[in-house]
Amino acid sequence: MDKVFILGNPRSGTSLFRLMLNSHSMINATPECGFLHWWYKKYADWDLSCVTSNRLDEYISDLESSKRIEDWKMDYAQLKEKIVQKNPDNYAKLGEIVYVFYGEQKGKKAKVIADKNNYYINHIDDLNEIWPDAKYILVVRDGRDVACSYLNMETLVTNSPYKPILSTDIKTIANEWTTNNQNILNFSESLHENQFMAIRYEDFVTDSELYLTKVCNFLGLNFEPEMLNYFIKNAKEQDEPLSSIDWKKKTLEKPDKDNIGKYKMEFEKESIDAFNTTANELLKKFNYEI
Repeated sequence: MDKVFILGNPRSGTSLFRLMLNSHSMINATPECGFLHWWYKKYADWDLSCVTSNRLDEYISDLESSKRIEDWKMDYAQLKEKIVQKNPDNYAKLGEIVYVFYGEQKGKKAKVIADKNNYYINHIDDLNEIWPDAKYILVVRDGRDVACSYLNMETLVTNSPYKPILSTDIKTIANEWTTNNQNILNFSESLHENQFMAIRYEDFVTDSELYLTKVCNFLGLNFEPEMLNYFIKNAKEQDEPLSSIDWKKKTLEKPDKDNIGKYKMEFEKESIDAFNTTANELLKKFNYEI
């Protein structure tokens, strides 16, 4: 089973991208939940004896308590039976069983596990320890549009306990955008060439089929037209959980090209200049105009 982690700065289109991938018949792109990393240190010494001891019950209990795992709606009794049946001899295989089980409950027997979580940005080395052969896709979006999205989140009204807490200071956002993306790029230098790719939000929104075909090739799969209809699947099956849909409503629509470059209309020149000054080098690296 191949694995891929989707990484990116918050508000960069990673959720939209996840849903595009999840619309592929061979990709199981799960809702956001960082259980794989959260329980790694506690269960890193997992071995064959754990299935026949109380450690399995302890793991199931911990897993069920994981933040946002409730969105997966898993049958934990059946999951426990599956783990007993597979009898994994290490933590990496244990985690894989959880992902595969989730996909099977959704009627999918995939070849690729895709896990998207912005939280992972600061824990990529741990992910590499767990699954050293995993691939990574960086989704990058013009940081000034990211800043617009940060500021728009401030006025969002929602009952969800998971609403992101984001900065409203332009220079702080610029620093965060720069640091997060640069950290991912720095990590990528330790990977084999076939383990990493970067894709711009603007590209897969403007020419979805072309760039999703490139992503599929990277994952060893053929492009499927259903990937372009992710918004229909999402609306029908709630692929993006209700707990986060309030700030991800764009995932219920076709790609919105008008969302590109919105900072030019929403920001004064002073704010744009402040962002450009802080993030100048990386904006240029990703071919964004200054």
